[in-house]
Amino acid sequence: LRLWSHYLKQWYQRRVRGFTTMADAELKKAFTELKNKSVETATKIKAVDNQIEQSKNRGKHAELTYMEVKQSGGDTKLYESVGRMFVLETKDTILEQLKDRAAKSRETIQKLESQKGYLNKNLKESENAL
Repeated sequence: LRLWSHYLKQWYQRRVRGFTTMADAELKKAFTELKNKSVETATKIKAVDNQIEQSKNRGKHAELTYMEVKQSGGDTKLYESVGRMFVLETKDTILEQLKDRAAKSRETIQKLESQKGYLNKNLKESENAL
């Protein structure tokens, strides 16, 4: 009877130890996945920040060019670059294109800002889960 109880005790201890190591492995795997997700989200946030900065620069460039073209005299020849060549365009056409570029830049910035907010929310959730 003693031998049998000793055998059962050892079997139970091995069984519990096995569950503990399996649980630890699962916890470690979940923790690693959450950590990877938070690192990936932080990388995406940096990429969105770079895209926002580029869009701001493009918009600012379009607005400054618009102001300069608008101040130019009516007899000034204006050219638009198309690939490797330059095409003579009217002042109104150039001004309209510059307005469109600035507007598209503002729209892009708004979209990227909302995307950044979503990513920041996900990052905070991931950090809170850790």
